[in-house]
Amino acid sequence: MPTFQKEFEAPLAHLRSLPFVRNLRFPPGARGTDRGDDGVVELTTPQGRYRLAVEVKRSYLNHSLVNAILGRALGLPHQSKSRSKSEQTPGRLVLARYVPAPIGEQFVNAGISFADDPGNIHLRLGSEYNWTVLGKREPPKLPEANRTTPATIQLLFQFAVDPKSATWTVRDLASAAGISKTKVAQLRRRFLREQILAGESEFRMTPEISDRLVSGYGQLLRPKLLLGRYRYSDSSVDQFLARLSEATHEQKLSYALTGGPAAEAMQHFYHGSEVPLFLNLPSTGIQRALRLLPDRTGPVVVLKPFGQVIYWREFDGRMVAPPWLVYAELLASADPRAREAADELRRVFLQ
Repeated sequence: MPTFQKEFEAPLAHLRSLPFVRNLRFPPGARGTDRGDDGVVELTTPQGRYRLAVEVKRSYLNHSLVNAILGRALGLPHQSKSRSKSEQTPGRLVLARYVPAPIGEQFVNAGISFADDPGNIHLRLGSEYNWTVLGKREPPKLPEANRTTPATIQLLFQFAVDPKSATWTVRDLASAAGISKTKVAQLRRRFLREQILAGESEFRMTPEISDRLVSGYGQLLRPKLLLGRYRYSDSSVDQFLARLSEATHEQKLSYALTGGPAAEAMQHFYHGSEVPLFLNLPSTGIQRALRLLPDRTGPVVVLKPFGQVIYWREFDGRMVAPPWLVYAELLASADPRAREAADELRRVFLQ
């Protein structure tokens, strides 16, 4: 059986075991970086046939990945009927490694069906069938050697931003990604074993790597990079951003916007109230250089740059981080509008 099919064998087995499911067919679709199109599952029940669009998630679900799923679900009707009364399209089905109960409740409330490896299930088919099982335990953790680390995410971001950099020397990759040469060499060997790299130097973005970037950024890398939160005295975000550009230019400081301000500069689609940015200064230096005051709930979120990869391109005189970093930051936000902005950014820059 192909590796991809083995990935969802357990969740599908749990669905097949439901008392009202007489037959289940799932020919997987062609897979791209858009995880919203992994095929269509067809279930036959005593009341007729139902078809659900499938999204496969093999990374452990966290806030960022859940935001990505919910954001894509906004564009789908909760339930629609096909021309045949015996065939209906209830919506979306997530096949996951593990769905914790709180996340399962979010999916239930959003009208998203799901099934995972341990047997947590929510399946709603029209008004005829509604089956929910929550609380099954998480599978055992991966061995320590195979766990994702911040350094793993940093190097993956480098390859995602510039796939040709997979051919670079260890020294150049270490400088670009902000990790040691020893760690680069170790990760390269690991990526070859995991088939993230083909041969010696070929990198191609896959749905699994996309999920790994988003999940790893929100859960591992961002907490490591966070230098603090601050508030400004300017009367608006736009005034602060204008002053930020002037101050960093005068003081010859390197910075890069990410999240909402970067998305607004790139697409003029979403701004948001927070101003996340990469800036390598100690706390006292940040306060003095930008006239900011420490504030645990302040809108300015300062992150430590982790390599040259974070300086991507200027828009209207403002340096922004690369789209993959902006996308991951948007999905780490608690603002529901950031999900829509992330989805729009993905369609334009990350296809």
